[in-house]
Amino acid sequence: MKIKEKFIEEHFFRPKWYSIFFNPYFIFRYNLYKNITNFSKEIKLGSKILDVGCGIKPYKNLFFDREYLGIDIQGGGHPDKDKIIDKYFDGLNIPYEDNIFDVVICTEVLEHSLDPEKLIIEMNRVLKNEGTLYLTMPFVWNEHEIPYDFRRFTSFEHKRILQKNNFFIDSIESINGVFTTSSQLVCAYIFESTKIGGTFLKFILSIFVFVPIQLFSIILDKLTRNKWITLGYVVIAKKKV
Repeated sequence: MKIKEKFIEEHFFRPKWYSIFFNPYFIFRYNLYKNITNFSKEIKLGSKILDVGCGIKPYKNLFFDREYLGIDIQGGGHPDKDKIIDKYFDGLNIPYEDNIFDVVICTEVLEHSLDPEKLIIEMNRVLKNEGTLYLTMPFVWNEHEIPYDFRRFTSFEHKRILQKNNFFIDSIESINGVFTTSSQLVCAYIFESTKIGGTFLKFILSIFVFVPIQLFSIILDKLTRNKWITLGYVVIAKKKV
């Protein structure tokens, strides 16, 4: 992997506190990574895990000493050459037998599915009884991977569609609060609207614009603990026996 690509992957998918200086999406990505890191510590060694829509398998290293398999579609919003997969699939029908996985992970994928309920049914099918589904999905976010971005779910829709399809809910958690949601959207807009100046200009923007905005909003969220609106949800559910 090229140095630039490795740098981007590290600070985008697996950000540390200092990634705020390089990542205009720091708030969302840091909170997501912290959440899935905590989740990984609860998974028993030797567990069999399936990552649905795995892409480059950015979280595989969190699940060491477990069997970690990934599936993804051909094409879509990311080039195939960048994907690290075990099997391609059609986006709906998971190419594994019933009841063989202890954990299914599906992060930032369901909004791109042509039939999310069908995919949820399939994830339930390949899970063992009382197996765990770890699901994340954006709520307030711009259209991305265009034109393969189809929907957002409220917390109530997550609960409804999972309970309808043989899951019971362990937890539904907002990934952040109202102030960090607002600041993250501002930073994302400025970053994606900046078409001139290249990497250097974006680094200057990061230091003098993105860092102060994001830091201030993090402080406000901690002071108010207001989750009136959020960038996304993390859902942990179990397959019913």
